[in-house]
Amino acid sequence: MTDPEAIYVIYIAAPPAKVWAALTGGEFTKQYFFGRRIESDWKVGSPFALWMEDGRIDVNGRVLEYDPPRRLTMTWHVEWLEEFRKLPDAIVSYQIDALGEVVRLTVTESHDESLPDKYKEGGRHGWPVILCGLKTLLETGRAMPRIEMRPPTSPSPRPSPATGRGS
Repeated sequence: MTDPEAIYVIYIAAPPAKVWAALTGGEFTKQYFFGRRIESDWKVGSPFALWMEDGRIDVNGRVLEYDPPRRLTMTWHVEWLEEFRKLPDAIVSYQIDALGEVVRLTVTESHDESLPDKYKEGGRHGWPVILCGLKTLLETGRAMPRIEMRPPTSPSPRPSPATGRGS
């Protein structure tokens, strides 16, 4: 496995056990993971699936590491788009580190093979929304309102100090 291609870190004011339950419990994931419900028996080697609201599988894979409430690692295979089904599995890891009353949650995504950027865009846009939704849910008890997923807009050019106009 290559070095992680994507690393996301977020700090959540919640105990590790609560963060763990939110990552591994289907009733929790439905509230912050685009309506997806996660299911598994969470034994190493067992399958897991993220179910969409319409009954289709979004992602499936196998549990590689299960160390509650510290670390969860899974193979990650996107199923809901035909084009993505042909791609090799990714490895997704959740690392939970207790820092007093706060948890640092680190999510890494790695691939055996280099993938074209167009296949990485979903994760680049999705993981930040998922993690912010998780943080909001655990800290407020309310789900973050759903947002329409669109690629971020390019920032406006900065004014040039010399001309005051965009570069």
